[in-house]
Amino acid sequence: MIIQSNELGEKPMGVIRDDVFVEEIRSVRQTAFGVAYLILKNTSDCEDAMSAAIVKAYEHRNSLLKRGSFRAWFLRILRNEAYTILRERRKVIKTDEIPETPAPFPDADRSLDLRAALMRLKEDQRNVLYLREEGYSMEEIAAVLQVPVGTVKSRISRAKETLRTYLEVN
Repeated sequence: MIIQSNELGEKPMGVIRDDVFVEEIRSVRQTAFGVAYLILKNTSDCEDAMSAAIVKAYEHRNSLLKRGSFRAWFLRILRNEAYTILRERRKVIKTDEIPETPAPFPDADRSLDLRAALMRLKEDQRNVLYLREEGYSMEEIAAVLQVPVGTVKSRISRAKETLRTYLEVN
């Protein structure tokens, strides 16, 4: 679907050259994989989501309204693809799939405590913390998650409080 204009009457910015598209994907690749992993918790599915998102973004690259919003735009596409895979995965019962084990950390006990604490957070809280740690501004996170900035701030605050409480108890 090619966007003619948005509700504000903004027109798409035009053709994005292939080399510019590739550079933009390279710059967001690591963060995007992390976002997909937060949703899917499986490397193979993350790779599938990344591939599908890149193809979809490339097909619709000329509908992007502002070049500066590429990261948020691409991450929205990726999240949608990851949730599609998650819905499909829930329909299939896999009995032979072995859960992935996390890579060992130098301070394994503390890292496992932090990982356990992060996994206790609601998904929306994990997402905002991850994106914030990746250097996204509150406005960019709001654009990616399609929520108001105030919601992002409150999710971050609640997530930090939940982590603090969990880590103090353990």
